[in-house]
Amino acid sequence: MIQHQTPAPCLLATWADTESALFRWLTQHCSCHDLAYDLLQETFLKALQQETHFCNFDNQKAWLFTVAKNLLIDEWRKSGKIQSLNAEVLDSETDLEREPVVSLVQCLPRALACLNEQDRAVIEFCDLQGHSQLEFAQRYHLSITAVKSRIQRARPKLREQLKVNCDIRFDDNDKVCCFTPAKHK
Repeated sequence: MIQHQTPAPCLLATWADTESALFRWLTQHCSCHDLAYDLLQETFLKALQQETHFCNFDNQKAWLFTVAKNLLIDEWRKSGKIQSLNAEVLDSETDLEREPVVSLVQCLPRALACLNEQDRAVIEFCDLQGHSQLEFAQRYHLSITAVKSRIQRARPKLREQLKVNCDIRFDDNDKVCCFTPAKHK
């Protein structure tokens, strides 16, 4: 009998945010598009096997990239390609440093400082520290509806501050493609 697992909601959310970047990274390092897709699917299966433990990882995106990198290295070992690899690929943190969104972390404190206390608190607690909106509501004695409204108003304000402080540019899918840290004014 086959058992079907329901993925943890945090896995689905992280996967939705990470899948395309992960696939891009795999295709850059694989000689075969099909192999990249297979490794992508295997990475998802490894995450799925973690069940709810996946939600406890500090940096879920980095965990996915690390698993994909390890699967790719295993594939290279099987094919005998490991000897010809660029050591930088093996030693790097999977090119996460090249992901523009990850690089924005240096601009985030400046952008957050421009927000009012309420907006900053809900962004830091829910989006950056990974707590649920329900936890925020309980901690600050608010209704869940109020928290949802607050975070929906705060995110565009943060986005605007990031644009101002980091000179962000977006790709055709409205994803951050690149940025230049703005000079302090």
